[in-house]
Amino acid sequence: MAEKTNRLSICLIKNGFTAFEDIVPDLGGHIIEGVGTFYGQNSFDRPPDWTADFFGGTLDELFSFRTASSKGVLLVEVEHGEASRIFALIFGHGRHLIADGAIEERFGLKVVLNSVERDNLRSIDKTALGAVPKQSREQMSREVDASSFGIDIEQDLLNSVTGRSRDARLGRTITGRDTLALSVKIDLTEIKEFLPLLLGLYESDAYRASGFEWIDQIKDVRDSRKVAELDNWLVARIAADELDKIWMAPPTIIHWADVAGFRYGGAKRPALKPDLETAEFLKTFDGAPTLADIKGKRIHAISAKNDEPVESWNAYRCLYAEAQLPDGMFILNNGKWYEIAADFTAGVLANFDDMVESDLILPAFSGGREGQYNELATDTLDGACCLDANLISHGGGHSTIEFCDIFTADNRLVHVKKYSGSAQLSHLFNQGLVSGELFVSAPDFRDKLNEKLPDNRKLAEPALRPIASDHEIVFAIIMPPGRPLEIPFFSKVSLRNARRRLEGGFGFKVTKLKIESATPEQEA
Repeated sequence: MAEKTNRLSICLIKNGFTAFEDIVPDLGGHIIEGVGTFYGQNSFDRPPDWTADFFGGTLDELFSFRTASSKGVLLVEVEHGEASRIFALIFGHGRHLIADGAIEERFGLKVVLNSVERDNLRSIDKTALGAVPKQSREQMSREVDASSFGIDIEQDLLNSVTGRSRDARLGRTITGRDTLALSVKIDLTEIKEFLPLLLGLYESDAYRASGFEWIDQIKDVRDSRKVAELDNWLVARIAADELDKIWMAPPTIIHWADVAGFRYGGAKRPALKPDLETAEFLKTFDGAPTLADIKGKRIHAISAKNDEPVESWNAYRCLYAEAQLPDGMFILNNGKWYEIAADFTAGVLANFDDMVESDLILPAFSGGREGQYNELATDTLDGACCLDANLISHGGGHSTIEFCDIFTADNRLVHVKKYSGSAQLSHLFNQGLVSGELFVSAPDFRDKLNEKLPDNRKLAEPALRPIASDHEIVFAIIMPPGRPLEIPFFSKVSLRNARRRLEGGFGFKVTKLKIESATPEQEA
């Protein structure tokens, strides 16, 4: 065993890369007999940029600052059954020497999850996918259980984990994403015997029995070759005018009451469009667009107050696509591709398809603002009241909750939203979840609600807990002309989560409803 503890960064090379020269291209390697091949670039010391960029060279006569970036990669091939696998040990900035797409994604993550107990975690990096993708890092002052991090197993993508290993051979604290980082008393003479241990941990499915099976539900696609393949699929479908699984929507949460419409960049003053439509967007190109054409086009949300843009996005971020390929289901959402596990996909789709459609009859949407529509729809329902934008301050600070858009005489809480991307619809479902939970569980919320309700709809005894099963929560979505009731996959994930809690946790009836939209001719 080595006398000193070495901090190692180790990654696994994908099976498709078998030649060392393909893994580390354009460099000659130094063979280390009996171990592997080392690749490196000489370091050249130089003054750091900030001495000139910020100080303008005024420090040159006082100090002699120098900096250098070392790059090294050791490739080691180990026997694996009748075949073999290649590992890369990264030193300094050596990651930049490895070819794009060569590293096995989530190798380090799986090794860590197979090597720690659930209650021995110190830090996690995650991305919340239910709304606008939000990356966060949570770090604890001591080792805790996974539940302490508040992970939503249906909507959080686990990126990286740090915890205490239960295997002394891995050292004490280990961190894993694509690369595994650990401190061990291992050096060049022992590395080849050490790596098979990591390979066994990577291939183990013990993490599933430890409560981490959900990490396989959603993966972000980081292989540049796979991303290119998916982007090529997208461009080919657009060129063939096969748009049944390609939609457009704002990628961030917008306030529809403040938006008059959308403009596609290009002409100095392009026509204002009431919604984002893929077919209409494609008309702005002379022929089928390339990926560069799409990414180079801007889409602007135009203010209803001053006719100026209130939001602007790269058009690629506004595209939503569901690609069912031979090797899996892939989702394009907010400019990022994700791979979805087959069983998780089936469960989410079945939940949406099986969801009861409300028998509530609402008028067609004929243009204008959501608020105007909600008032019109309320007038068609005897005894109903419109609560759109009638916010209730609750929970301290500036927290406000909208109980619903329409509260009917037969106790239906109707939440209305124009079709949009995952962010907007996930916000709608979360709104329904929060208001439903507070309505049942918080007497002070019901007191505040009663102050907003007209006399004919006031709660007789707000102090008494209402019977949830006597109420129906309706998620009503205004669909573009000619479109069936269909929403993005991640919105379906959010809806399943909200429905599970509202129905299973409280007893509400939860339904979906399509609101017909006017045809383009009617809107004109």
